Amino acid sequence: MTAGLVLDGLDVRTDSSESRGTPLLDGVSLSVGPGEFVALVGGSGSGKTLTAMSCLRLLPPRLAITGGSIRLGDLDLTRAAEQELNSARGGRLGMLFQQPGRMFNPNRTVGHHLREPLRLHAGLRGVGARSRALELLAEVGFPDPARGLRAYPHQLSGGMAQRAMTAVALAGQPEMLLADEPTSALDKVLERQILQLLDRERRERGLGILYITHNIASVAAYADRVLVMSAGSIVEEGVTSELLARPRNPYTRELLTAARLAPESRRRQPSTEREILVLDEVGKSFPAPRGKRHTALEDVSLSLRRGEILGILGQSGSGKSTLAKAVVGLESVDTGSITRSPDGAGGDRITAVQLVFQEPHSAFDPRMTLRTSLRAPLHARRELTPRERDDRISAAMEEVDLDESLLERHPGQCSGGQLQRATIARALLLEPRILICDEATSALDALSQRTILNLLLRLQREHHLSLVVISHDMDVVRYMCDRVAVILQGRVVEVAQTRDFFATPLHPHSRTLVAASIPCRAEGLWAALHAPGLVRAPDGKASRDEA
Repeated sequence: MTAGLVLDGLDVRTDSSESRGTPLLDGVSLSVGPGEFVALVGGSGSGKTLTAMSCLRLLPPRLAITGGSIRLGDLDLTRAAEQELNSARGGRLGMLFQQPGRMFNPNRTVGHHLREPLRLHAGLRGVGARSRALELLAEVGFPDPARGLRAYPHQLSGGMAQRAMTAVALAGQPEMLLADEPTSALDKVLERQILQLLDRERRERGLGILYITHNIASVAAYADRVLVMSAGSIVEEGVTSELLARPRNPYTRELLTAARLAPESRRRQPSTEREILVLDEVGKSFPAPRGKRHTALEDVSLSLRRGEILGILGQSGSGKSTLAKAVVGLESVDTGSITRSPDGAGGDRITAVQLVFQEPHSAFDPRMTLRTSLRAPLHARRELTPRERDDRISAAMEEVDLDESLLERHPGQCSGGQLQRATIARALLLEPRILICDEATSALDALSQRTILNLLLRLQREHHLSLVVISHDMDVVRYMCDRVAVILQGRVVEVAQTRDFFATPLHPHSRTLVAASIPCRAEGLWAALHAPGLVRAPDGKASRDEA
């Protein structure tokens, strides 16, 4: 039996001649045995991903391993030749990346990406490779594996792309898997499905897993041990149940506190304000292979009132992002209508509706400074002088608590939390009345997430904004929203006040979402909830029993 993965005193520094460079990883030591599930937890910039990339010897330019060792069984990865590394990568040592959109070749289908590790590491070709690829896609939750094989990365939602990446990572039958935030973009149902799949792999064939996450709660039921990382060092480690019940390090306690989003304390009475956004039987479909059409939205009817926060819940691929793009005018609709009247004049001001994107790094041109990117939406405002445009940008940066000096940086020089605030600042420049937040905090650690959510709540109160919060995170919706709408396969199946929804979810899919969001109570930190019965409406939607 192999000894698993062992890091001993790993140092990574910037490749500089001055004082051997700036330390980014400082004496990191950890081990993952065969069949063991170890969670590496920490905030953005703590060094988690850098640790995984060091194991693969795929460090960014100007970074170097300057001390310590990394061993995979009998193979010393820090000294291995390139040929040995290529044999281990994707084979003995699998990697599940956080952002599949950046990892896939956009010119290759999912089937092509799967065939490569199956050929190189499992020795499968032709019919055998196709059969195994279909099995893998089915295991990770593709409803139509054959269609998934033919799909290109850009044709997949973020959640579906992450499922495909999971299949690729498992295709090489690794003995050790590095999983870097693999479920941060997934809904709770799919997150549990992926975790159960990985758990089965480690129990049945001894797969060792180093699971990198910013959310301790998501892996509490699966991890044997937890390592907490801060500023490039391991600050605390222990058996999962003991560490969660009795954290010793202040940073660990801070992470745990931030991970438990309590419901917002503000009053949530049904709004009596006028409607400023109305969707009436909206439908949207896209071309599919063999002349067919894929229905993304079907007969969607929703409304948003002035000053209201509406949550849109749904699994990956349910149509949430298509709905967001349609509302802001980035997608046309095939049927129905969308009426925007932010000023109550019955007009249709698209500029009064702005979108906060899910992935901040993809929302900015990497070649431009933040100042240049923020100037772009103001070009249409010809009545503003250059000085007035700069003043408005400075005011927007102040609104989101960002230092104005960041405007001279490029996106790659900013953290995820800083960039997400910058996307909000850019959305505020055109003085919108409605903000559409599409998974705006899914890629952030718990501390950054709470900061951004509280920022959005403050802006909503101060500017009397209306928010549409699109999310798969039940805790975010419970914390933020006045009302909740649930989307399943492009259709709205339930709309309710937030408190009513979480107390008595009525549609079977809603019950599944609520149940999946309840962590295992083995840790003794969260109590399981009991979901009451259903009342079915004749049209198939869930309705509340008024009696």
